[in-house]
Amino acid sequence: MTRADSTRGHSTRGRIPRSVAAGYVRTLLDAVRDGTARPAAPDQVLAEAGLPPALLDTAEGRLPHDAVSAIWQAAQRLTGDSHLGLHVGEQVRPGSFDALGHLLMSCETLREAAAQADRFAPLVGGGGRFAARTESDAIRLLYMPFDPDWPCRRQRVEAVLTATLTFTRWLCGRRIAPHSVRFRHAAPDSLAEYRRIFAAPVQFEAEDDSMLLPDDILALPVRQASPALKGMLADYAGRALARLSDTVDEDALRSRLADCIRGLLANGNAPSIDAAAADLGMTPRTLQRRLAERGTGFQDEVAALRCAMAKELLRDPDRSMATVAARLGFADVANFHRAFKAWTGATPAQWRDTGQGQA
Repeated sequence: MTRADSTRGHSTRGRIPRSVAAGYVRTLLDAVRDGTARPAAPDQVLAEAGLPPALLDTAEGRLPHDAVSAIWQAAQRLTGDSHLGLHVGEQVRPGSFDALGHLLMSCETLREAAAQADRFAPLVGGGGRFAARTESDAIRLLYMPFDPDWPCRRQRVEAVLTATLTFTRWLCGRRIAPHSVRFRHAAPDSLAEYRRIFAAPVQFEAEDDSMLLPDDILALPVRQASPALKGMLADYAGRALARLSDTVDEDALRSRLADCIRGLLANGNAPSIDAAAADLGMTPRTLQRRLAERGTGFQDEVAALRCAMAKELLRDPDRSMATVAARLGFADVANFHRAFKAWTGATPAQWRDTGQGQA
């Protein structure tokens, strides 16, 4: 859930490291064991991912994104479940969302829960961001992964939207149905599971990954509300978020800006200082000034991130230059070619052919 009275995405004060709550990963493993036609035990999934069986017990409550990506890929291989993301989303429970899940249970209304979810979403994971916008008498809730080539992207986006709807239904005790659901990826062979879970029209190859929800649901009461506990749980979540933020470098602005740029690119938008500044909660002039104080500028930050992402995308020899250019927000291959040569002194093809893409 996210605040519905805002059109900006979630932005956290301070850079949040790319990690995922162990509770959410346990939910993934539970779904693989209990919610698929070809189940696999948690230890089997971890072994397939090349990870130790005691990982979840020694991860201090969080796992790095690379490990979680490996687990998703292993789960997909072992189960062959084309709807794994939907089935993971159906399995969520309060513990799936770390301290945030219990905090949401204590809120009095879904509107209050949405505000807390917006504030503390990084406790669950840092793979993307939510945004909400009002459309007539409805709220469009969008999810935007930061990385354009997120492993198992389709499954993970479907898991996030399904989990959001599943937990919202659980909080209020009603089977809320969206007006509609949209996904950017292509439609799978069967749509029966989407109809069963969402009970709403589902569009594929759409402009975004989102759900359109009735705006009156925010007034619904949370069935297990506990105002007495809410303050204590919010304090605990605040301390957990502070600890998470304290583990990273000092220059939070550039890290937050990088997340904004990734989100814009992942959503098919060319990075602009106006959009980035709005997401960061400041004016474009303020963003320019603060970057200048650090000896950099907006276009410098965009170029540095695009260069790093280009090198990562070029590591795949089967990925076409047109695909790389499009995912980095370039209008065509020629513009990408010129930019990459300016960044590195080599063309994309030269950089790939000399083996640098395999480093």
